[in-house]
Order: sequence, then structure tokens, then C-alpha cells
Amino acid sequence: MTGRFFKMACALLVCSGLLAAQATVIKKAYLGQPMSDFELATLDGKTVKLSALKGRNVMLVFPRVFYAVDGDCSICGYQYAELADQYQAGKWKETFDLDVLVVFPFSAEVTRGWFARIPAMLAAVEEWKSPKEEDLKNEQVKRWMDIARQTYPKKYAFAAVPMPFPILIDEKRELSKGLDLFREEWSGGQGAQNIPAIFILDRNGVVQFKLVGQHTVDRPSAAYLEKMMKAVL
Repeated sequence: MTGRFFKMACALLVCSGLLAAQATVIKKAYLGQPMSDFELATLDGKTVKLSALKGRNVMLVFPRVFYAVDGDCSICGYQYAELADQYQAGKWKETFDLDVLVVFPFSAEVTRGWFARIPAMLAAVEEWKSPKEEDLKNEQVKRWMDIARQTYPKKYAFAAVPMPFPILIDEKRELSKGLDLFREEWSGGQGAQNIPAIFILDRNGVVQFKLVGQHTVDRPSAAYLEKMMKAVL
């Protein structure tokens, strides 16, 4: 009996080892190479597995989300609005045979809270572009006004924030960390956040475009992304 138990235990250990060896390891993404497979829950309770999307083009978007502890990244709010608007107006899904996936390295609860505050973020961007007269005496405010007007020219306002594509919940941060995006401090801000990044994958899951930000304003516009998709897909 003892011998049989020992053999069963050994068999279980071998199986466990094989399963562990087969577990997906998220690796950094390189141009011209396949993106590591992953599976994540969506904000609406579904599941998305990257390999299940093979045969379609995919855009992976990683917003910074927060620039500090409890500090919303208003640029992220603007760029989400711009992305959702251009995605729908340009009919990206049909035109490019494309699935867009937006990844948040936080719980579903935190992510929902962030989306609820997008209107406030968009209002903040408008304030950057039109500061009060007395504030313009500050050269830093004036310089930021010029940057904001050039980089975030459109005005967005939503009665309800659109979600035309899946919002993925990377709460354990396995994908974000595997791609070397997750940080506790970045671009002058402390707190849990991702480096803003975008990856465009072709129908075989191969990375054809990538941009990992070097600064919080170093992010491509939706119009630029559309231009890149026309070039690489």
C-alpha cells in the first residue's frame, strides 16, 4: 500500500511539473516576433484569449491610467476618448479586420471607477487649453497650454463613456509585468501604473508596430495609429 501511494505521489508530481512547464510565460514583445499568448477577463465578465483571435489583426493598448496614487491620468482619459471616437468613425473593426483590446493593471472595481471619472478628465484637458488669464503669468502654465492645444486639439464630452471594444482586467499584472510595462514610479509620478504602450499585431499574432512611451506625452494619436495600420497590416 505504501509503495502504491508513493508511485501515485510521484506520478502527480510529474504531472504537476509538466503542467507548470506548459504554463504560458509572458515575454517582452519584439517587432517581427509573435506576441506571447495570454488570457484575461473583461470588464463585462467575459474572457479574451489572444490565440483565439488568430486570423484577425489586433491592437493592444496599455494606458498609464494613474500618474500618482489616486491621481487620474487625464491624458489617458483624452486618448481613450479619441481612440473610441476614431475606432467607430473610421470603422476600424471592418476596415482593418481589427480587434482593439485595452488593458488595465487594476481590479474591475478600480477600472470602473476610472471610467466613471473620464468626463472630469476631459474637462481637465479643456482647462489646460484655456487657463485663466491670471494663470497665464506662469510660464509653465503657458507652455503646457501650448502643448495641450497642439497635442489634444479635439473636445470630447460624453453622456455615457463609450466602450466599443473589450476592456481587459490584468489585476494580477502578469501581462503588464511580462511585457515590462508595470511600474511603481515612472515619468515623475509615483504609484501603480503602466508605461503607456501600444502594439499592433497581424493576423498571425506577430508584432508589426510597437510604441512604449518614454514620457507621459509620448503617445501616438488615433490618426497616427490609423496611418500605421494602413502601412503595416
